[in-house]
Amino acid sequence: MMRIDSRTSSLISDELGELFKALGNVNRLLLVYSLASGEVERISVTEMSKCMGLTQPAASQHLKVLKTAKILIAQKEGNYIYYTFNKQALQKHKKTIDFLFNCALSKCEQLEKR
Repeated sequence: MMRIDSRTSSLISDELGELFKALGNVNRLLLVYSLASGEVERISVTEMSKCMGLTQPAASQHLKVLKTAKILIAQKEGNYIYYTFNKQALQKHKKTIDFLFNCALSKCEQLEKR
């Protein structure tokens, strides 16, 4: 049976709290969907501000939040910085979410058997 102990709980809570905060904004979530769907492979602040109707400072702030949460990485090319997915961090986030949800589902199954 899967278990979440107090140490694991604290680590998971901190990590997922930051992740869900980053994804808890519609503009950031739409950007992640756009990148995931293949609509765009990478995006700059200028491109994000144009396609989402945001000011450049607002777009920059959204990209910074996603970068801080390690969802995106930045790559400088000439005068522009392009943002793309951070594959390693996404795999780690997925593993953490899967662990949490599997524990929750396991608990549901235990309760159903009673």
